[in-house]
Amino acid sequence: MEAIFDIYFLEALVNGLLLAGVLALLALGLNLIFGVIDVVWICYAELVMCGMYGVYFLYTGGLPLILACVITILLVALLGFLLHYLVIQPVLDAEPVNQLLVTGGVLFFLQSLATLLFGIDFRNIGLRLPILEFQDMYFSFARVLAFAVALIGMIGLYLFLSKTYLGTAIRAIHQDREIMALMGVDAKKVYLLTSAIGGGLAG
Repeated sequence: MEAIFDIYFLEALVNGLLLAGVLALLALGLNLIFGVIDVVWICYAELVMCGMYGVYFLYTGGLPLILACVITILLVALLGFLLHYLVIQPVLDAEPVNQLLVTGGVLFFLQSLATLLFGIDFRNIGLRLPILEFQDMYFSFARVLAFAVALIGMIGLYLFLSKTYLGTAIRAIHQDREIMALMGVDAKKVYLLTSAIGGGLAG
């Protein structure tokens, strides 16, 4: 009985860690935007929704899955860029409550638009993936794959932020906006880039 409990516990623990990896990537994107731009995007989950619909329609439309994912990431990154340019940038100096109301408006707009265009029916891409077995424990290959992709995304973001000029500029803006402005760093461009990266991580 105790052995069975241990197996179920380990299986639940590993599955939880696999899911946590994906959620960590999403949290990283949201935290990047908030840390640099100092605006909470409460509509961030809707960018994830747009990414899911993007993969669904591109893949069911005939594109290979990897290509559909890459295109979706780029499209959601563009959406993040446009959201900042059109919606967030005009309220950067506004009160935090007004910023929340604006991003909340985007949240309801995207939800309503998705409901209007696609309905409320459950959709999936119909991809059949195997179940992995290890020591009498079973794991979804989809979760393992999602965790691996999330891990690659986190490592890629770390390398970008630590090894490139643009990444260094993003970290510098996060630490001291005024000093970076005096040094000639264009904060608006950094904000747009950060929003695009955050959107790409949501995609």
